[in-house]
Amino acid sequence: MVMNNQAYPVLGIGFGPANLSLAVALQEFGSLDRAHFIERSPGFQWQDEQLLSGADIQNNPFRDLVMPRNQDSPHTFVKYLASRGALTDYLHLNAKFPLRREYAGYLAWVADAFAASVDYGQSAAELSLVDGADGAELFSVETREGRRYLGEALIVGTGRSPRIPHQFLGSTGKTVFHSTRYLSSINALRHRDIRVAVVGASQSAIEIVLDLLERPNVRQVISIQRGIGFRLKDTSPYSRQVFLPDFVDYFHPLPAETRRRLRAELHSINYAACDQDVIDRLVGTQREYELTGSARLRLQPFTEITGLDTAPRGGPHRLSVRDVNHLTQDTVDADVIVLATGFKDFGTGPDDEPYHPLLEGVAHRLPLDGDGIPVVGRDYAIELKASTPRPLKVYLNGLCEASHGMGDAGALAMLSVRASDISRSLLSLRDTRASRRRPAAQALR
Repeated sequence: MVMNNQAYPVLGIGFGPANLSLAVALQEFGSLDRAHFIERSPGFQWQDEQLLSGADIQNNPFRDLVMPRNQDSPHTFVKYLASRGALTDYLHLNAKFPLRREYAGYLAWVADAFAASVDYGQSAAELSLVDGADGAELFSVETREGRRYLGEALIVGTGRSPRIPHQFLGSTGKTVFHSTRYLSSINALRHRDIRVAVVGASQSAIEIVLDLLERPNVRQVISIQRGIGFRLKDTSPYSRQVFLPDFVDYFHPLPAETRRRLRAELHSINYAACDQDVIDRLVGTQREYELTGSARLRLQPFTEITGLDTAPRGGPHRLSVRDVNHLTQDTVDADVIVLATGFKDFGTGPDDEPYHPLLEGVAHRLPLDGDGIPVVGRDYAIELKASTPRPLKVYLNGLCEASHGMGDAGALAMLSVRASDISRSLLSLRDTRASRRRPAAQALR
């Protein structure tokens, strides 16, 4: 274990868009030198496993890492295009949203400017609390690579945990995998003739179906979902107010039960729903297959998976399925299963988790609500119980949909606003600590 006794005032875990946006904000507030981040990837990456041909970001590019807060920033998407001499070409496209691949380039371009604030190739493995030199507690993060980092405030910006349905727990691997492992896993099978089942009805699911149909080694694609089929996302400007800061102010103070009800009512804005362009592409492809008598695309709606069996000697997986309305039983055979099943929320449901797994080491200090879920403040922070002589806070950067609403569900639209909220809270925390140190220093005079 490489011991590093330097205690960073702000220690961030993960350096994706959420903590990158925070780094931009801290730089503007003159506090970047107080922060350091660790990231498990060997370099900056964003959705490398889902950079599919033609996929876009489903977000207005002006709502980038910083522009809603500071239009003069050197880190806007527009400045990125201009730096590459690509602004005119982009405007000529008349595209509603940027391609995902182009936006990944923008994020990596900004991340290059903050390389000195990040240690890449460091995967957080264990979190604990230790006593600092002044007797106050510090966060201690040990990495799988054998290093230890200390921090006065901790920012968790790792993204949410993949949701693996219980039928597949213990079965994931080379031929059963979540969409977050899609490209590397499917490319590793490019020399095999395969049938692929895609589980889910989200934007990711339909994008994966379309990508699979472009691959010559894929003999058949089976789309399995509980609903009637791929549904159109609710893109009304009124519905999409959930991605505005004002909605967070409205949502956060509500009772937990009310928040759950409201999230269920607004579900189609962001979940189990797709954009019009990909639905049109799939319908057109489906029609082509129907006209030629091809069974390469098989849509299986109103279907739930009840079990999974894998044949010996590398044979196909056999899914036990049931029609959700007629309750009739059937089986589906597939060589590969892709789980486009989303991500876990904080909650007590069968597919939820009470808190991010990284917080296990401080679970005994987390304040809990009536449901046993950690209490997250409006500033996205959990203040640990019995934090003396100074507040000890864990900030959840991009993990708080249950407490802050759908804008915190990995949405790019809220990045800059959330980064501002967290930055201001960190500055307030710094001032609080400084004021508590001051009387002690005066007493020594």
